[in-house]
Amino acid sequence: MISLFKAFATGEDFFYEGAFIAKVKYQRFKPEVESEAYKNKIIKNSKKLCIIECEGYEKEELIEKLTVYLMMNAEVKEVGKSEEVENQGVLWHTFSNKEISDFSHTTGDTNSIHLVENPVVQGLFILKELRDTTKADEIEIKYVYPVYGNKPVYLLREENKIKGFSNGVLCFQVTI
Repeated sequence: MISLFKAFATGEDFFYEGAFIAKVKYQRFKPEVESEAYKNKIIKNSKKLCIIECEGYEKEELIEKLTVYLMMNAEVKEVGKSEEVENQGVLWHTFSNKEISDFSHTTGDTNSIHLVENPVVQGLFILKELRDTTKADEIEIKYVYPVYGNKPVYLLREENKIKGFSNGVLCFQVTI
């Protein structure tokens, strides 16, 4: 999975400084293999939205696929009081600034929003940790608000849906 993320983040055809992941979908079709070849494909590229697929193959067989929906030139939303929620579920994870920085360096994600004093947690880092938690072979996440470093994240699960909260607001919605 990390190699797939690295292939996505370091793809030659695309530069996404300052972009935010709006949605991401991960699919695993076969068990992990020792070596995969990766292909990046830009599905859509406009001023506001870019959709990129990164696929991992062993020989000609599709092993895993990542589809990323990026909001281009987006600004961080400010949280309004009416959007704060009471039931935030159970404590899941607090991403430290060091973990965020290490993940950026491991995957080659040099987007500066992850490398500042108050970093935004990478959408792909959240995806990785959720997959590790759920063991799901297919997972889709819609990001509503950024999750910041050193802020606890809480999960509320209802059947195949998971809501992620941080700082008293809904930050992401997951379908597994």
